[in-house]
Amino acid sequence: MLYFVKENKLHQYPVPKRCKEVYTKEQLRDTIPHGVEECVYCMGTWPGDNK
Repeated sequence: MLYFVKENKLHQYPVPKRCKEVYTKEQLRDTIPHGVEECVYCMGTWPGDNK
């Protein structure tokens, strides 16, 4: 899974439909960096998500 940081918030790539953030060529990472806040829409578990 890939991630990107935008405005000190961690998001998944590709961005799930429930998150309104737009990926604009930020650096993609395969690890979660320290000191950033996780986006609840990207990183949270929601009913109906595939496990």
